[in-house]
Amino acid sequence: MLAEMKFLLTLSVCAACVVTVVAADDIGTLVEKMGEAYGGRAVLEKLSTVRESGTVQTAIRMGNSGPVVRLFARPMKLRVEVGTNEVRLVDGPKGWRNGKEVTGMQYEAMVLQAVRLDLPWQLLTHTDKLVEKDARELGGKHLRVVELPLDSGISVSAGIEPNTGRILWSSSDSTAGMNFETHYDDFRKTDGLLFAFKEVNFANGTKTADTTLNKIELLKAPPEGAFEPQPQKTP
Repeated sequence: MLAEMKFLLTLSVCAACVVTVVAADDIGTLVEKMGEAYGGRAVLEKLSTVRESGTVQTAIRMGNSGPVVRLFARPMKLRVEVGTNEVRLVDGPKGWRNGKEVTGMQYEAMVLQAVRLDLPWQLLTHTDKLVEKDARELGGKHLRVVELPLDSGISVSAGIEPNTGRILWSSSDSTAGMNFETHYDDFRKTDGLLFAFKEVNFANGTKTADTTLNKIELLKAPPEGAFEPQPQKTP
């Protein structure tokens, strides 16, 4: 009897190990398909700087509507201009809003936006860190959800449509408990890379804005000084 119990225990442990390995391989297969959908690993790796231009239409009273320009460069550099009176910057461990250095949730929100702009590559290069979450439905489409924990305690999740490999939904969580959600649509290719030209944004479940892009450019390098804060103007 004791020998039988040991055999069954060993068998169950081995089965658990097999399930774990299969799950990990399954995530890897899903993410590789996603990478191919966005242009392939080799093309994504060469991406250095992206400039996106369009318009943002706010859905909340406190937001700013108007032209938007987003500039992203690796590693972790972001510049977002909304209209003529809002500039957000991230340069690695530091962030600024309208020339004033910010920390905490304001900084984390910009870091999460930078990660989302590079999400296909982030998922491809951190497959070992990905955790599969409960699947979800969006617009009648079934999405598999993988979460990428980041070093600073924040995280980004991506909802991938298995048939196409496209990321149709993302969710980002800050350490302060804020959740940022984005729905992606109007997919087009630019220089061999796939981008979503339409985004619908939410914060803690409330719609905040619609972003519509009309031009995406792949640059060899960012303009000089693009991620340096400008001194605040004195009244």
